[in-house]
Amino acid sequence: MKKRIIFAAVGVPVLLLILFAAPAWATSAMCALLAAVASYELMHAVGDEQWELLPAMPVLAAAMTGALGTPMLGIEPVWMLAGIFAVILYGFVMAIITHGRERQLGFAALAAGILSATVLPAGFASLALLRYTAPALAIAPLVGAFMSDTGAFFTGRALGKHKLCPHVSPNKTVEGSAGGFIGSVAGMIIWHLVVKYTIHMDIGWGFVIALGLVGSALGQIGDLSFSVIKREFGIKDYGTIFPGHGGVLDRFDSVLFVSPAYYLILTAVLA
Repeated sequence: MKKRIIFAAVGVPVLLLILFAAPAWATSAMCALLAAVASYELMHAVGDEQWELLPAMPVLAAAMTGALGTPMLGIEPVWMLAGIFAVILYGFVMAIITHGRERQLGFAALAAGILSATVLPAGFASLALLRYTAPALAIAPLVGAFMSDTGAFFTGRALGKHKLCPHVSPNKTVEGSAGGFIGSVAGMIIWHLVVKYTIHMDIGWGFVIALGLVGSALGQIGDLSFSVIKREFGIKDYGTIFPGHGGVLDRFDSVLFVSPAYYLILTAVLA
């Protein structure tokens, strides 16, 4: 707990500086770096050392995130489809080349590699795209996801009795899940008040509450989704890059599910 608090005290101000004080491209660069690390973490978790047979995947993950999350590049959708096809082709070619050898690329590692260079970038790029619209919007999915995590953690510790998904995440409870919804809605209400009276952005209380509910629901699904992978492959954390929090996927698993949804909702509301 001490490490988590210390890291948050340092990490949150740094994150806010990047989102608010640095140019928008800095957020894209940060998201590309996070995607590269997350790609490595997922492949290493699923394929152990087989990730070394797909050394370009983290680079492709960063490139896909940067391309999708930097609108000023003006990349046409056809080129994004070409990028996805290139990722899939690269993965299967490596599987063909190594098949039957002493060290071959298994399907689980192949699937993890393709997922890491396509789906993960979509989540991180959504955060970058929100930053290009307005820094305050980039904060929204972080508030929705992290406040849900916080509400679930403290409510679960204080009141948790009924297990939510014991085979996936033994410590999560139904009471904690309910606390997550409360925490996310409360966080989005505070976020709305701040942006309403600072930059005069008002999306309406109905949408704010909806964002809180959606943020908690998708955040918890994201958390449990990556927990399923950890349980199946017998790992505790995806990495150690964030002291007290684990790896990029341990910290941003919920955000990866919330960011795309918030991007779609907020751009639709503000259009």
